[in-house]
Amino acid sequence: MNRPNDDGLNQPTAPESSASKDISLGKRGLTFKLAALGLTLVSALGGTGLAYWLKAPETPNDKAQTPTAGKDLPARLFQGWGKPDFVVVLTAQEHGYMMPCGCSYPQVGGLERRYNFMQLLKARGWNVVAVDLGDLPQKSGPAKLPNVQGWLKYRYSMMALKEMGYLAVGIGEYEGALSLGRIDDEWSANFPQPPILVGNLKDADSKYPFFKTAEMQTVPKTNIKIGVTSIVGQSVSETIKDPSVAFLPSADSIREQLKKMQAEKVELPILLYHGYATGRKEALACAKAFPQFPIVMCLSEEDEPPGHPDEVKQDNGNRNYVFRLGHKGKYIGVLGVYRNGENFSFKYQLVEMGVDYDTPKDQKDQHPIMKLIEDYRVELKQKDILKEYGQSKHILQAMDPVPDLRNPDDGTPKYIGTQACGKCHEAALAVWEASKHSHAYQTLVDEKHPSLSQFDGECIVCHTVGFGYKTGFTNEKDTPKLRNVGCESCHGPGSLHAKNPDNQEWRDRMNRPWLEARKKGDNLAKNRAIENFCISCHDIDNDVTWIHGANNKKDPFVEKWIKGKIIHNAPKE
Repeated sequence: MNRPNDDGLNQPTAPESSASKDISLGKRGLTFKLAALGLTLVSALGGTGLAYWLKAPETPNDKAQTPTAGKDLPARLFQGWGKPDFVVVLTAQEHGYMMPCGCSYPQVGGLERRYNFMQLLKARGWNVVAVDLGDLPQKSGPAKLPNVQGWLKYRYSMMALKEMGYLAVGIGEYEGALSLGRIDDEWSANFPQPPILVGNLKDADSKYPFFKTAEMQTVPKTNIKIGVTSIVGQSVSETIKDPSVAFLPSADSIREQLKKMQAEKVELPILLYHGYATGRKEALACAKAFPQFPIVMCLSEEDEPPGHPDEVKQDNGNRNYVFRLGHKGKYIGVLGVYRNGENFSFKYQLVEMGVDYDTPKDQKDQHPIMKLIEDYRVELKQKDILKEYGQSKHILQAMDPVPDLRNPDDGTPKYIGTQACGKCHEAALAVWEASKHSHAYQTLVDEKHPSLSQFDGECIVCHTVGFGYKTGFTNEKDTPKLRNVGCESCHGPGSLHAKNPDNQEWRDRMNRPWLEARKKGDNLAKNRAIENFCISCHDIDNDVTWIHGANNKKDPFVEKWIKGKIIHNAPKE
């Protein structure tokens, strides 16, 4: 049985996907009739995921063009689509990933590539409408840093969506963590496009006067009117801790937005729904309760989205669809909309934002999104953003002093730099000097498009020693000995060990994370403990050459630590 939740929505069992399903959208308007049209699941080549294709009229002699750099889309995309009346570009959950970090190749995602992709759609003569679910900003800083740069990244991301001509952007938990009041005051009050939508925000007119509940527009070059609204469900509203923010029940608010769309004669309504509940069931319940929305976009639990939407079957046999796009802007969905008299039909394909959509190097200086990201870096430098991070205690600095040290007045360890460590650990120093770790900071200085990476705290944290910790790296001028990735990046601040090399307590503390495994002779456990330090920076987004996942045939630790010649055991070991 279905049970109502506090939003007045039922919780249905999630329908299973199938390789053969039928769908059509009947007579236009808010009372859609759903009848049978063909639907096919196919594989899309080249890492683009699966395509979920809804039958649409074919254009005679419509052939995919051979891709030319900067001039056409890859031929594997949209085969047999014909020319749609327009396409809806669906994006979601950027989580602050404006661009790949550039530390490895090939990485996926980025606003620059998204812009290029949309330009290629337009170059085909296709009308493009873009909507974003929300969760655009990051909720926390990387590598356990505070979220110092979150607002700046949100503002520049919104500027990029404005440049791309987005119709609307929703809000969710991550915007709530950033401050809805600030977003309204500093973005919406100054930039009406793209509008920020939330259809069930309590006291919105008085508290958030520049947010909108819905956006409606006749698609250029067509006579089709679409409408978009965004709803924050109960499960997400409970994650927003700001006591000044409250939300109205979802079901009542959706009904109100539907009435507005009906009054404006919207023919194709789109719902952006933020709900966690047990997986995606909350969004499916919403789609079940409101069949007037044939297109519902919801949150993804997984980074890698499915290549097809979830199908929701109504009691009368009709269907509508719930789309998920994954995390970090790695994928976008393209929904082709075709008008057949009084009916609509669709085709859908999920597209990975990979290297196919890179900007040629000789064009990057003039690229509008790259200019925005360059401006972002300039602002980081001008604001001296590195200072804003402050310094907390490293775990070694928070531990109780050791009573028998030679310098009893100096009970807190400080960072001393790799060269100081190397005075005793000569063999390890030689390994370090031959590694890429020894010039990690210089890679930031040398980087172009965008430049000024050395002023970006989210880059600095993985390219220096001790950034964010007391006595750790602050800037190149004041702490030059802490540039690059060094001994203390993993072992922690080493001053007390250097002053008291025979003190066993501090020797143990400097090897604490893997100490027990080493004492037991459990090399596998020791390697896994060391690897945990590696992947705090060499994570799945920043280092695609690191082999992640239990099903890989190669051991990433062996490949990087041993074969990569990073291992640096003391000679006696």
